[in-house]
Amino acid sequence: MEELPQPVDAASADPEDLAIGALLALQSRWRATEGRQVTLRALGLELDPQERYLSAVCAAHGRFHVLWRGAASADRPERIACPGSGAMRCDDGCVVDFTYEPARPAS
Repeated sequence: MEELPQPVDAASADPEDLAIGALLALQSRWRATEGRQVTLRALGLELDPQERYLSAVCAAHGRFHVLWRGAASADRPERIACPGSGAMRCDDGCVVDFTYEPARPAS
């Protein structure tokens, strides 16, 4: 398989040119597979799994946050179970009202 192209400065490039270039590169990679099983990884398109904190409010226990992990293409849950507080479990399904990414170390 051919090498991945060099990164493009998207800030200074025309969006239509970027889109056409991406489609042509994908077409070239597709043809290079020559009938073999094609995967996202083989096309250079595999995405990392999602990882988000989901936040909701339980009427009995207040605001809580749950770390959710899913496939890159997965939809995040609309409701999450309240873990309760202390020794008392709740498990009420509460509507997710916002999400945020876990903190990452500065690189």
